[in-house]
Amino acid sequence: MKASKSLIPLLIIIILAYLCIPNFFIQLLCVMVFFILVISFLYALILKRNITVERFSGELRLYCKERTKISFTVKNNSLLPVFTCHYVDNAPHFYIFQNKNTGLISLKARQKMKIVYEVYSQERGAFIIGPTVLKFYDPLFLFTITKEIQSELKILVRPQRLKLLTVTVPGIPQGNLKINNSVYEDITLKRTVREYKNQDEPKRINWRISAKFQRLFTNEYDNSYNAPFFVFLNLAKDDYEQQATADIEKAIEIAACIIEKAAFLRQSVGFAAYADTTPFLLPGNNNFDAIMDILSLIKPADGKLPYDPVKQFKSKLKNNTLFFSIGAQEVRWYYGKVLCAKENINTENTGIRKS
Repeated sequence: MKASKSLIPLLIIIILAYLCIPNFFIQLLCVMVFFILVISFLYALILKRNITVERFSGELRLYCKERTKISFTVKNNSLLPVFTCHYVDNAPHFYIFQNKNTGLISLKARQKMKIVYEVYSQERGAFIIGPTVLKFYDPLFLFTITKEIQSELKILVRPQRLKLLTVTVPGIPQGNLKINNSVYEDITLKRTVREYKNQDEPKRINWRISAKFQRLFTNEYDNSYNAPFFVFLNLAKDDYEQQATADIEKAIEIAACIIEKAAFLRQSVGFAAYADTTPFLLPGNNNFDAIMDILSLIKPADGKLPYDPVKQFKSKLKNNTLFFSIGAQEVRWYYGKVLCAKENINTENTGIRKS
C-alpha cells in the first residue's frame, strides 16, 4: 500500500493546527479530519485483503496463428464498493487485440466481473499468462493499493493448422471408415435388405423378414475399414538447406495436420521423430493429445538423419499401417504445389505417404 504524497503534509498541518490554535471548533475539525484519514486507511486495508482474481482453467491448448479468448474474474469479497480498479493481465509472447487485457472497472459490494480478451500467437511453444496486477484506491484517493495475484494460466501453443488431404486407403476391414469396396464388407453394419437374387449366398438371407412377407430377402452390409496411422518426423538440421527454420516449422505443421486428421477419422495413430528428443509411440486410440503436446515443444537436432525411417520402424508396425514420413524433401514438394496454386494437395502427391 502506498500513501499519497499529500498525506504527510496534511497530517503535519492537522497536528500543528490542533496544538497551536486553542479554538474548540478548529481542534474538533482537526480531530474529525484525522478520523476520516484513519477510516480511509482502514477502507483501503479491507479492500486489499478482499479483492481476488479467479481463473476457471489452469491450462489451455490453442493453435498457432488462431485467435483465442482468455478470461479471468475480478471479485470483490468485501461489503465495501471499489470505485476505481485498474487491471493488467500480463500476456508476454502474445498479440492482444485492442489491448483489452488492461482497463478500468468499478465493483459494487460482493460483485464479481468477468474480463474477456482475445490473443494471437505467432509461434508454437509453452507460455504463461499472468500474473494479474490490480491497482485500486480508497474513496479519497489517499492510498494506492497495488496487488499482484499469481493467477497464472499455462498455454501450450500447437503448430499452425494447414490444408493437406490425407489418403487413407488401403486399410484393415471392419472399422470406422466407409468405402465403396465389397472387399471391406462389415457384417456387423447391416445397411438394408433387398429381394433375393439367384447368385446370393444362403447365409445372407434374412429369414425373419422372408417369413413375414412370404418371399426371400437378402441382407446388405456397409463396407468399412480401419487405417492405423504412423507419422515419422525428421528434424535433422543438416538435411534442410537454406531456409531451415521455416522448412522445419512447416514439417512440424504437416505432421500435426496428419495427426489431427487421424483423430478426426477416429483412427489409431503413432509417432516417431529424429529431433532433440526421440519419441516413439506405437499406434493407439488415445495418443492424439500426447503427440500434439510433443509437436508443440519439439526442436530440431544437429547433424543428418542416420537411418532410413521406413526400414527402422516398418517392422515394428502391424500390417496395413499407413506410414507417413516427413522431412526436407517432402516439405519442398509441398511448397512447390502451394506456390503453383495446386488444389487437392495430399499425402500421395507430396510423397509423404509411403507404400
